[in-house]
Amino acid sequence: MFDLRIMPEQSTIKFDRQLPIFNWPYPFSRLEAFAGSGQQIYADRDGGPVRRRAIYLHIPFCETICNFCPFSRERYTSASVVEEYLDALIKEIALKERFLGRCAVNAIAVGGGTPSLLTPEQTTRLGAAISRAFDLSALEEFTFELEVKSVSPQKLRAMRDIGVNRVSFGVQTFSDRYRKLFSLDADRQRVIESASLITSMFDYTNADLLYGMAGQGLDELDDDLTAILDLRTTTLDVYPINNLSAPSAMHRAIKHAGLGFLPETERVRFRVHLEERLRERGYAPISGYGFTAAGRDAAGPVRQSPKFLYHDLVYGYDDDEIIGYGSSAMSRRAGLNVCNIDNRRAYVKKVLDGGSLPHDRVGMIASPERGIVTFPFRGELDKARVSWLHVPDETLLALREAIDADLVVDEGPRYVLTKTGWLFYVNLMYHLMPTSGKQVISAKIEQMEHSGRITGSTDLMDLVDA
Repeated sequence: MFDLRIMPEQSTIKFDRQLPIFNWPYPFSRLEAFAGSGQQIYADRDGGPVRRRAIYLHIPFCETICNFCPFSRERYTSASVVEEYLDALIKEIALKERFLGRCAVNAIAVGGGTPSLLTPEQTTRLGAAISRAFDLSALEEFTFELEVKSVSPQKLRAMRDIGVNRVSFGVQTFSDRYRKLFSLDADRQRVIESASLITSMFDYTNADLLYGMAGQGLDELDDDLTAILDLRTTTLDVYPINNLSAPSAMHRAIKHAGLGFLPETERVRFRVHLEERLRERGYAPISGYGFTAAGRDAAGPVRQSPKFLYHDLVYGYDDDEIIGYGSSAMSRRAGLNVCNIDNRRAYVKKVLDGGSLPHDRVGMIASPERGIVTFPFRGELDKARVSWLHVPDETLLALREAIDADLVVDEGPRYVLTKTGWLFYVNLMYHLMPTSGKQVISAKIEQMEHSGRITGSTDLMDLVDA
């Protein structure tokens, strides 16, 4: 098991090691092969009341395959393939409605892949299917992910017409050498022009930025931060590149370029540095790696608005539900994880030809501690949302240790992260898990270490009181 020790006596560096990953959905369950129609999954489900619900729709196609991306995707080949997939996605929505009913939804996220590859007509079709299948009277957030090369005014208008009120696009870096290294083939000017169009048409926008890449220096990080702030998006997601889960293509490219992976000590320095720079510009965290300038004059380290509500539910409480649609999508509710078929062709065949729900793996596990384990990513924990009598003792003890170490503050009805807590949110997620969860993460880290994907030391002791 990954050996992670909290050091309450230290002023800033509160852990002796740093996890080489930056988030994960929780809880974990042993996923068993599933070959039925899927009906019994919904007929037998009894996870208690759902307080909030989100739906996720996966579009797996990309014009360019970025070599650092760990998500399920494939290269765009033809319009007919996308159209067939959309037919299957819309049919899956209708199939699930038979079992779920016309349930209320609080957040929608369309991700990928590259959802902005859909034509305006396809986006309209998808929006109509969503409106037919769900009660949208309580909908607060509707997110579409974009790629700057496939953005157009017509596509953005179609998104807006179906109710999209939040769009997110990946910049990742403005550095020419890293854009080439990662196969990001839109040039800097295209990024700026697309961002200007996006921000002119939507009030809530987000841009993604990577840091901690092999060979990167602080001056390059500062250049990227300056450039992305100039885009004036509502929020920023600034996250470390995940060497653990990145495909082997990225590792080959880095090796070919003769670059060395940054040790975790250096990546922690980068995290401290970027947060200092962003706070100087009036930004504060809204999630583990999200920042916003909104409410910059408010007191305290936590900003509650604007939030990315979909992520708040993914990293939410035991009564938050996620329903996934499309190849590789996962559905999650109290006590139940259900995974769709990963392979796009097999997914389409089962839905269109077989008329069956495309689930192929299912797992069950009770997780009353879910909201506690994931709260470091959200920044706050509403005590009333947790069934404290059923929480494992080791999680309760770990929470007390985090409070004693000044990583978490008890504010009466809620717990909130301190500024130092934000720096080590992923370590806190691990620290708060019961042993069974730690074993899953540790096994994954060990597996990827054996594959050669983890590089650099995780020991932070040389940063203590530095």
